[in-house]
Amino acid sequence: MSHPALTVLSNNPPGGRCKLYIQYAQELSRTFDLKINVVCPDEAHIHRAPGVLIADTPVKPADGVIIDPDDILQVISKVGLHSDKVVGLHERLEELVEEMLKGL
Repeated sequence: MSHPALTVLSNNPPGGRCKLYIQYAQELSRTFDLKINVVCPDEAHIHRAPGVLIADTPVKPADGVIIDPDDILQVISKVGLHSDKVVGLHERLEELVEEMLKGL
């Protein structure tokens, strides 16, 4: 069975949101056994950094600025990812946001 792609769209070097999205991807990789691809898109690329694609579906921030755990869980549900490790995922992603905000 092939797993869907998990892609982080990052600036080079990665800044605040890019770093957060890479951390999101690491948690999603552990939870769903997904390979992480990090792409630094140029002007010709269809998507812009910072961002996350799950199974080629862009995760769009509900607030228009930063992707939060609810945004990620909506796409996970939409693309049909399942794992016995999903319990507590929202909380684990929230912890990453809190850690990032502490560093600002």
